[in-house]
Amino acid sequence: MLKQLQKCLKTEKKDRTIFDIIVYGSTIQGKEKPNDIDIVVIFHEGTLKDRLKKIQQIKKKIKLDQKIDIKTILLHELFTPAFFARTGIFLEGISLFDKVPFSSKIGFSSHALFTYHLEDKTHTEKVKFNYVLSGRNDKGMLKHLEAKRLRPGVLQVPIKNTHECEQILRLHKISYNKKEILIKH
Repeated sequence: MLKQLQKCLKTEKKDRTIFDIIVYGSTIQGKEKPNDIDIVVIFHEGTLKDRLKKIQQIKKKIKLDQKIDIKTILLHELFTPAFFARTGIFLEGISLFDKVPFSSKIGFSSHALFTYHLEDKTHTEKVKFNYVLSGRNDKGMLKHLEAKRLRPGVLQVPIKNTHECEQILRLHKISYNKKEILIKH
């Protein structure tokens, strides 16, 4: 899907008023059936009227079956707390121009910190879950998800793999909390 979008919008990269076009939301989070595709067009400059006109042109170029939700914002407005989608864009957004996470374009990598609790588990269940994490005869969840165990009960997982990590924790009935973070390169 990202490759299709990049192909549809490759001419937009030449538009000097556009800083970047970012895809974010459920499509990037790895959900099997996202409701729509969330896109934000980040402009260097332009009146709202000009930007909305450009958005309509972009919508016409996108030939996908899914519903498209396109937002527009000026680059300097992206950093204001009033722009509610900024967290999703910073954490999970993928640049259609550069094919990299948006966070890396601004000097960060995005992750989720999972804190999980095994106090209510039996010794056997704890051992079994540690095999799930580290692997026994096969690679474990940590390697598969490119995750790091920061200390017992705390995992750092790349944002692109958080949905799968949550599924694994739920499957093993492990209670957890999740915090999304940006880490400076």
